[in-house]
Amino acid sequence: MSKGSPPNFGNFDARSYNDANSRGLNMDEYGVYKGSEGSLVKPVNSASGLLVLSIILTVICVVLLVLICTSIAQEMGLLARPDNYTKLSPVMAVFLGLTFVFPVWSWIYYAKERRAQKVRQSRGLPKNLS
Repeated sequence: MSKGSPPNFGNFDARSYNDANSRGLNMDEYGVYKGSEGSLVKPVNSASGLLVLSIILTVICVVLLVLICTSIAQEMGLLARPDNYTKLSPVMAVFLGLTFVFPVWSWIYYAKERRAQKVRQSRGLPKNLS
């Protein structure tokens, strides 16, 4: 059973605590939230699934970073500009910046679930929870 009171960090922490309690797990064994309440699709919450998502998001952000560097090089005159060149506006820059939050977030979730998976295996529990 989970020890202590439910965390007060937000709705998903309370849901995680309640779901872990119902499964007879503590928060170290539980990992990331396993439910799909309020979701139209079943979430990916296994360590291997989160790893794949993290890699995909990282690759997308690396490609975006290369495109941004190319745009900066064109702005500085180091690379030739095409005729239909669109300058990066502040609004576009803010949304691009916010895009880089998602890979970091996914890697944090992967690390949390992987740590929980190792704890479950060491205690003889199933590797993945459904």
